[in-house]
Amino acid sequence: MIALCSAIAGAAPRPAPEILGVRLGMPYDAAHSRLSKIGEFKSEDEGQQVWVLKHDRHYQYAIVGFDRDRNVRYVTVLAHPEGQPVNYEDVGDLATAAHFGQPGNVRYTWTLRDRKHHFEYVATVKGRDPHHLDRYSIKRLGVAQEEDKD
Repeated sequence: MIALCSAIAGAAPRPAPEILGVRLGMPYDAAHSRLSKIGEFKSEDEGQQVWVLKHDRHYQYAIVGFDRDRNVRYVTVLAHPEGQPVNYEDVGDLATAAHFGQPGNVRYTWTLRDRKHHFEYVATVKGRDPHHLDRYSIKRLGVAQEEDKD
């Protein structure tokens, strides 16, 4: 019985520390290389870049922020209004997430640990719809954002 419970618990999806191949902690050059394959650079401001995604069925934009060492600090994707919807539970097991909001303003948040790369991160999905997300974000905890260049 314990093995069955462990197998079921292990099967529950948990949000990964990457979105669309852009991984938390990934060096700037590697992130930029990946982003240029899946999107078109739109703008950069205050240590974050906005990319318009090409040919993605679910998301229209990716926003990537960097830390002081120019490694990926967070990744946020915004749902494509005419795209294929993404269900909240496609990102992770909702039973293991903190739930906030009410209909019209839903948010689920997971606090997780990447055991391979030894950091904590938060994954958040938000939306107006009770079943489909508008925004999906992952963020490393305990790192400072990139400082503005004067």
